[in-house]
Amino acid sequence: MSGLANTENTIILGGGAQFWVYLSPQNNTANVVKGWSVKFSQGSWSDSITSENPTKQIKTNGLSGIFDIEVTELNNSTNPPMRVNIPAQAGSVNEIGCNSNCSSFVGIIADEKPLLGGANAKFWTTWDALCRPSS
Repeated sequence: MSGLANTENTIILGGGAQFWVYLSPQNNTANVVKGWSVKFSQGSWSDSITSENPTKQIKTNGLSGIFDIEVTELNNSTNPPMRVNIPAQAGSVNEIGCNSNCSSFVGIIADEKPLLGGANAKFWTTWDALCRPSS
């Protein structure tokens, strides 16, 4: 079983940093983690990929460098449901780097034993996962 690479089409690199989200096949992530959202931002620019459109690819217009990220999910164990932050796995933080000729991704994995009342997943980042040679 493979993970959900969550890309609409082929990734065409160049012209600005690009981002996508990967859902791990481990721990039934796609069915366990509901209402997730990953927001990417740098300065006045921001965009998001959500579980409502999980195959969306974000291509910035010429941006590169370090981007802030916010990874959340909907906690359905509360009434009404509330948005909670998904914490980073060891080795990752709420930032992701991407050069203008590359694509980087945020991965989400459900916890092995989800708990009620909070985030039931972790995220990690892969900087410059795919790159084309600079011209």
